[in-house]
Amino acid sequence: MIHFFKNTFILFPILFSSLLFSTNLQKADAHQTASEKKELAIYYTFKGSIEKEYNDLVEKKLKSIGFNLTDPHKRVNDQYEVKYGSTVLDVLSFMPVVKDSALLPLLNIDPRIAGFAPFNMVIHKKLDENITHIGHLLPETMLDILGIENKEVRSKFTATFKALDATIAQELGGHVATIPYKKLPKKRMINFEYEFDAPEDIDDFIDEYQNTFELAFIDKGYLIAGYHNFMEATDDAEEVLSQYDAFWTYSLCHLKFSYHMFDNEGGRPEAGLFAPCTMYMYIKKGSNKLVLGMYRLHNWSDTLAITDKTRLELIEQLDTEIPAILTKLGMKSVPNVNPLSTSPTKKKKTTLTNNKKELTTTQIKNVKTTDNKLSTKKSIASVQHIKVAGKLVNISLPSVPTVTKCASTYNEDTDRSIKFSKRVPPDYIPHSFNKSHKTKSTANTNVGEVHNGKVSAYLRGALISVEEAQEKLKSAGFKIIATTPVNKAKDLTTIVFTDKTLQGMANKENRGFMASLRLLVDTKEKHISITNPMYIAKGFLQSDFDEKNANKLLIRLVQTFNDLKNSKDSLKFQLLPKYQFMNGMPKYQNMIEVASGTDLLEKLKNNDKVIFTQNLENGATLIGVKLGKRTRKFTKRIGRNNAAMLPYPILIENGKAKILDPKFYISFMYPLLTMSEFMTIATVPDAMVKDCEKVFK
Repeated sequence: MIHFFKNTFILFPILFSSLLFSTNLQKADAHQTASEKKELAIYYTFKGSIEKEYNDLVEKKLKSIGFNLTDPHKRVNDQYEVKYGSTVLDVLSFMPVVKDSALLPLLNIDPRIAGFAPFNMVIHKKLDENITHIGHLLPETMLDILGIENKEVRSKFTATFKALDATIAQELGGHVATIPYKKLPKKRMINFEYEFDAPEDIDDFIDEYQNTFELAFIDKGYLIAGYHNFMEATDDAEEVLSQYDAFWTYSLCHLKFSYHMFDNEGGRPEAGLFAPCTMYMYIKKGSNKLVLGMYRLHNWSDTLAITDKTRLELIEQLDTEIPAILTKLGMKSVPNVNPLSTSPTKKKKTTLTNNKKELTTTQIKNVKTTDNKLSTKKSIASVQHIKVAGKLVNISLPSVPTVTKCASTYNEDTDRSIKFSKRVPPDYIPHSFNKSHKTKSTANTNVGEVHNGKVSAYLRGALISVEEAQEKLKSAGFKIIATTPVNKAKDLTTIVFTDKTLQGMANKENRGFMASLRLLVDTKEKHISITNPMYIAKGFLQSDFDEKNANKLLIRLVQTFNDLKNSKDSLKFQLLPKYQFMNGMPKYQNMIEVASGTDLLEKLKNNDKVIFTQNLENGATLIGVKLGKRTRKFTKRIGRNNAAMLPYPILIENGKAKILDPKFYISFMYPLLTMSEFMTIATVPDAMVKDCEKVFK
């Protein structure tokens, strides 16, 4: 009995909090019967914070039952605090997961199942409460929102959640409860199609379309918070999805919307069950039609009984704006049906009747002839056929003429300032000459060095050819490890080089990333960029920073390459060892393990993704890998000047392959990167991790 009361006393705060939470979620009619209620989500509640245990579960343990974490967004509340100055949340993380092995076959039955692939595992806790909530939408509710009635799809999709919830209960425990809802909106989905001209290479079309699509949403303040390519999800994905040319999903987010929805007074963090919104897209094999689908945000407000006016207005805004963006991109709205269960509608032959009889071949020929004659005179938008006094009359409607834009002669570079003549005596030397002359003569003395407490990340110089750059490096005593283009256009080329000094500096555990430097030749922007050894050494060597040798390397580079200048990209020198993009973001030491085992180097043999292999003196190995085609396009968004960070470095030592966390590495190599710019490549860091993992598979 004592044990019973003790357990009840401990669980009471959790149960009471859960009761309040459920009540807040569903303000249902008191007379609502049990049969009217439906279950929206399952929630686990815990006393105190379990963020660390939860992250470990989602990142590692769910893999054992086949669920993969796609694009995690940890501690979104930290971003709210930085951008908006405050937060009422102690933690809010979105951890989207998907079980590809079970899902791929279902895409061949009803592709709409991708509307919750991935689905979000949410964790949230407010600052003023001592209860942590984690949960996910129930699969039956997901299927109802998507409009999927197929029994096989419903049965197999729902079955995957049994192992998921059993694992959560086993690993974390907690109090378990389901959250009811009263209704779903009448219109639950947005569905669009886009017809395109059949390209010679479907991949080229997809690359161009995805870039246009993503930028269209980014320009409106949305974030592409996730990207999952089903065609690469498993080793046999292309074989399983043989009826598709392409199939992927985006995770769509809007930071301002999410802050006002989940955070501040009256915030509804439980709405994170739906976030980020998953938008699926696919192209059937041999088709010239791209199909898109996404659940509407009114599913949020109706199931969670959101009544706050401001939040309802935000939901209405996004539910209106998203279709408007798609329409502007040339897409057309279509009904929410399974396209695989209906026969394609055949285009009917156009027939015109006269007294309920089809036109004769001669009449049709005359109509075509008339149209051709008209088309030689002016553009015809359409032809209408009407009956006048029992006779068929063709009326041709001309198209609206295109307004020709006037060719502007204005040139932004034209100097429109008023010029005044300057009359000076012959051979006159102005007083300012001495000062400017001294400045020029000493311009290179501090290149790459610490100046006013800051140090540049790169040394910039005038364009020289790749061959000349290689010769100069060799003449300065450096060894060329690899020379490789880092973009499709091949106008960005990275030269990876090293020497004994760099090898010696990298001769300690976790310091192998210092073993080489990079030189970037940019033939488009007409310059070269060299990673500054002072900057790299201070950040990568941490407490082992070797200023003497770093300075020697710098002097050799400055003396070898004429007229180098400091890049605008710079950071405070003393802060480099503990650099992080923002609070909560990774630092140098927060490396990510992408593989482990005793045969890691064996797996890399004959791998065309491995650009270089550098053996270090302490037995470690540094390799550089070529990222996926889509991943390495991030330079188009945040700038090409610093693309020397590619190929991506992986350090193999003590049976582990590890990389610098991309969120650290990108921001460290792009020190001028802003938060808004970082958001435009939100999916890239996780894609980089996946690309590095694939090298060892």
